[in-house]
Amino acid sequence: MKKSSKMKKITTAALGLALVFSNVTNAYACTGIYVGSGVSETGSTFIGRSEDIGDMYGKVFEVKPAQDWPEGSMYQDSYGFSMKNPSHTYAYNVVRDSYAYGEGMKDADGHDVGEPYGAAGMNEKGVAVTATVSTDYNEKAEAADPLVDTGICEISITSVLLGGAATAKEGVQLLANIIDEHGAGECNAIVISDPNEAWYFEVVSGHQYAAIKLPDDKVGLNPNITLLGEIDPEDTENVIVSKDLVKTAEEGGFLKLGENGKIHVAKSYANENSGKGQYSRYYQGLYYVNPEEAAKLDVENINNNENPLSLMIDPVKKLSTLEALQYLAYRGEGSAMNSNENPDIYPIGNTRQSECHVFELRQDMPAELATIQWQAMADADFSVFVPFYGALLTDTNEHYQKEGEEFVEGSINWNFQTINNICSENREKFGANVKAYFEQYQESLIQQQSAVDQEMVKILAKDKELAKEKATALGDSLGQQIFEMSDSVLKELQAYVEAGDYTEAFVPTAMTNKVMPKYDFDQIGGTGLDEKEEQQTPDQSAAPEQESGSNNTAIAVAAGVVIVAVIGGYVFYKNKK
Repeated sequence: MKKSSKMKKITTAALGLALVFSNVTNAYACTGIYVGSGVSETGSTFIGRSEDIGDMYGKVFEVKPAQDWPEGSMYQDSYGFSMKNPSHTYAYNVVRDSYAYGEGMKDADGHDVGEPYGAAGMNEKGVAVTATVSTDYNEKAEAADPLVDTGICEISITSVLLGGAATAKEGVQLLANIIDEHGAGECNAIVISDPNEAWYFEVVSGHQYAAIKLPDDKVGLNPNITLLGEIDPEDTENVIVSKDLVKTAEEGGFLKLGENGKIHVAKSYANENSGKGQYSRYYQGLYYVNPEEAAKLDVENINNNENPLSLMIDPVKKLSTLEALQYLAYRGEGSAMNSNENPDIYPIGNTRQSECHVFELRQDMPAELATIQWQAMADADFSVFVPFYGALLTDTNEHYQKEGEEFVEGSINWNFQTINNICSENREKFGANVKAYFEQYQESLIQQQSAVDQEMVKILAKDKELAKEKATALGDSLGQQIFEMSDSVLKELQAYVEAGDYTEAFVPTAMTNKVMPKYDFDQIGGTGLDEKEEQQTPDQSAAPEQESGSNNTAIAVAAGVVIVAVIGGYVFYKNKK
């Protein structure tokens, strides 16, 4: 998250807090994470980010329909960037700033349009985008290729890519082409994924960039630092770079090479020193997956040019789904940099998070179902990540769509923002049981996901429009439940604080009553399948062989049969019409 433009929007009440943080974070505070499929317990790939801008900040989660654009129409944002619209943009969901902050565009009738600061989203093709982790360049890079005032910025990146890209690599190339033509207004790190692969993209100056396909056997971590190491620009299968990435650095006198004689991006382009807030978060993130390596890190003597940190980390164990989600809430518990014990240590899980998201890419699933979008609408510390079939959503629950820059009644975003705000004041008395209850609620959602998947595969095989209807209804049901639960917790917590008797720690009634989410088709009127389709048991022995190497819907070798998914060893298939 960036920058002076975003910092302008912090309310007066939050200004003092923002100034306190500014000396350690340089106004950059997002944390990006990645967990490769080879280092997760489930074999899923996880991509996520916390969007850190300010305590108590309004976000909206909505769906934008597909749209056809007339010849010559323009996309433009409130920062001065503009480009020609494609003839067609895909449907996508997006988590954006509230229009109340005034950074959207107006149409001819004065209505708000566009999605200012779409932090994350997913389109109908299964492409997911998280944008951005703000970074910075060094003085030599700035002199050689300065940022462009009217170049593309974070405010527009997610919307443009989701509207225009059908695959992750296509998204990388689209952003590259835009920077080639229009330049970039900020240095940023972006992750773009589809059901088959994920790409990490760093904008390192006004017209220079580098992107790599992320490996399956690593954990990735970025707390607002340019971290790409040595890359091979000639490896076009796994690397995409601007044509003058090396030339600009060489002519500017700041090109630095790695051990194999190829450009080292961070040593060449990164600013020399990011700040203590970045390094404390890197230490905590490293400790979370590899405590021994964290113990070797000299946080006080990091220089991004001389001894840059590594984007990719070797974890000591495989991470569960819950651990992947909780990565963004980690505050250094158990480490030498524990922010709960020392409030001067700036943590990953901090009170400036306006929303947090994790995309889970699953193997052997139809493309429309392969990615689950886990969405939390506030700080990850005291929140629940709700699962959505993002590629199939046509709408979100009304409680996700409330606008406002101060507390809004009936808003999931503002309920959780306020809960986090209160619980952070006294973690032991106010927050301990809230955190424990939310974790139980989270685990229940994770456990129920598999059963929902199996039914959704059958629904998708029958009718994609029915799958959209049911995916949207499931999301709506969970949205209503998460609102009602959070509303009860918030009101009880506020009453507890107002009463002022903290002899006993706060315990939500929902925790006492063991209120858990009901994530199933009974909540939305059933699956829409007939009795025969409901009871169909896949016959694995009768299924033909699949084409190898695909996570998308696989076409059977045998004529007349289409395999639609493989889940837990069972093969789901249907006859061609």
